[in-house]
Amino acid sequence: MDKTIKLVGNAHLDPIWLWRWQEGCAEVLQTFRSALDRLKEYNDFVFTCSSAAYYKWVEEIDPQMFEEIRTMVKKGRWVPVNGWWVQPDCNMPSGESFARQALYSQLYYYEKFGITCKTGYNVDSFGHNGMLPQLLKKGGMDFYVFQRPNMNENSEIPENLFWWDSADGSRVLTYRLPDGYGANGKESLDRRIEEMNKRAEETGHGMMLFYGVGNHGGGPTRGDIEYLKENLEREGYNDLEFSSPDEYFEDILNEFLDYKSNIIEEELRYAVENWDDSYYEYDNEIDVTLPETVFVTISML
Repeated sequence: MDKTIKLVGNAHLDPIWLWRWQEGCAEVLQTFRSALDRLKEYNDFVFTCSSAAYYKWVEEIDPQMFEEIRTMVKKGRWVPVNGWWVQPDCNMPSGESFARQALYSQLYYYEKFGITCKTGYNVDSFGHNGMLPQLLKKGGMDFYVFQRPNMNENSEIPENLFWWDSADGSRVLTYRLPDGYGANGKESLDRRIEEMNKRAEETGHGMMLFYGVGNHGGGPTRGDIEYLKENLEREGYNDLEFSSPDEYFEDILNEFLDYKSNIIEEELRYAVENWDDSYYEYDNEIDVTLPETVFVTISML
């Protein structure tokens, strides 16, 4: 099996975390401009970003930038992921809420870019309801990327790549980021390259290395891209390749056949000693009966 390390240049953005939405909107505009500049400077660089809300902001505030993004999407060098409006809390919202996110977002992506997202991307959501595979599949997504809970927060979840099944039998190929979503700087990148190479050798399959300044914006820097370019064929290591989650999953899908030992059939939740389940009483099986017409609409795109 190919053990290439796919380099995913991305920017996990928090538009309303420790600041007001106006500042978050400004960070989106700045990050998208920086990403476009890097795409023009480096022909092999690929940029990945989620959340239809961000694209809608850019379309309304800077139409010229939006057209530049449309061009890069057509070229396959800018890859929208997560066919939802935002990266939400993935524990408490209703099934209807998730369904509407998929409907409005995938319709938006299809109308503006001629595509629908293939990969769900919630890298900083704190837990993931057990029925999300069904909601993802019905929303047009076959793959899923997340980070939390990490290995320290739940060691029973397979370390990196596994099949995630919901109660109805829906299945998505899922990847848990082993070491964060935003490596940047030589020291951080070196550590991640070392770690991803080790994991590729242990698992026998390729890995994803996510890099780029996130949270308050920024994305991949010139320094990060140039350093990675210098190390694409580092002696004694598996090859590195600028890529996207979509490409990673599509490349590995036909080779990843270990169904028996890599299946999760429950929610992806924190596992902490002395956890008091009674404090978090809720129905794990989201009711998706109402939104069925929503999913039919998406399947027609």
